[in-house]
Amino acid sequence: MNNFLAALNGEQHESTPVWFMRQAGRYLKGYRELRTKYTIKEICRDPDLTVKVTEEPVGLLGVDAAIIFSDITIPLEAMGFSLDFKENVGPVIANPFNANRELKGIWEFSPSEMKYGTYRAIAKFREKYHDTPVIGFSGGPLTIVSYLTLGHPDKDLAATKTLLYKGDTAMRRMLEMIREMVISNCREQVRSGAGAIQIFDSWAGFLPTSMFRWYRDNFLSPISAEISAFTKGIYFSTQTGGMLEELEKTGFDFLSLDWRVNLPEATKKLKDETGMQGNIDPLMVSRSPDRAVAESEKLAAEMKFKGNYIFNLGHGVLPDTDPDTLREIVRTVHQSGVVT
Repeated sequence: MNNFLAALNGEQHESTPVWFMRQAGRYLKGYRELRTKYTIKEICRDPDLTVKVTEEPVGLLGVDAAIIFSDITIPLEAMGFSLDFKENVGPVIANPFNANRELKGIWEFSPSEMKYGTYRAIAKFREKYHDTPVIGFSGGPLTIVSYLTLGHPDKDLAATKTLLYKGDTAMRRMLEMIREMVISNCREQVRSGAGAIQIFDSWAGFLPTSMFRWYRDNFLSPISAEISAFTKGIYFSTQTGGMLEELEKTGFDFLSLDWRVNLPEATKKLKDETGMQGNIDPLMVSRSPDRAVAESEKLAAEMKFKGNYIFNLGHGVLPDTDPDTLREIVRTVHQSGVVT
């Protein structure tokens, strides 16, 4: 069995599996060439172009899994939100919540409304690469809503948390709609051939513990319960190292943590059945390749005791990262992180 799938299922495997968040995209020559001809939305709408971006790092780096090229905001168009991407800004929403608190023209998500080729691209990738699992993904409701609140990234969640603190009922309704979208979107990706789902919730660490519990019980746990019915789920968050037990109670099969966490020590605080993923600093990989390789070797060796561990970065690959560094990390982890 593929090392990634074996680790997901807690089964014996030959070496520690490796993949990288944002491994399909900005730092790759092939992707940069495509971006001279196509916008992000055009690439995501064309299944063949999506597969082309998705497959490039698999052969180049030797990773154990692919992650489909997309963006967490893509499904929002199928709900009536107007989406675009701006250079050096990211996703922007032309009809944000602060200008449309009644959510006029916004409807419940349906996969049939998706104008993008994500599902077909997953199926095409699996048809082409039978032995390489593809990871589907979604944003967490909080992180997605942070873009919807103002129409652009909400720094430190200031605007979003203000509405949550006030118990804003319209904000609650929007979060519930996004929760159902996440579930439906993830289910459709698995039906198309995704072998696992990762939830990207980068902004979760800006919540105080009491509010994270509320968010977990009402939004994350229902999502993890649905995902677990059809595949394994990985939950990624940042700045949440002080809430490990709260994270574990979300019910996700794996927790993916950032570089601020001592992963071997964190692992000892959690149940054996809770899988772990992470967590080398992507800036180190970009700016200090030799140190990054050495740190990767050390981490892989320290995590050999845990069969349900997947090596990754603590966040996405940075645009100025040298692919040769990532390839050397993969080789090193495969050699030093042999599961015993």
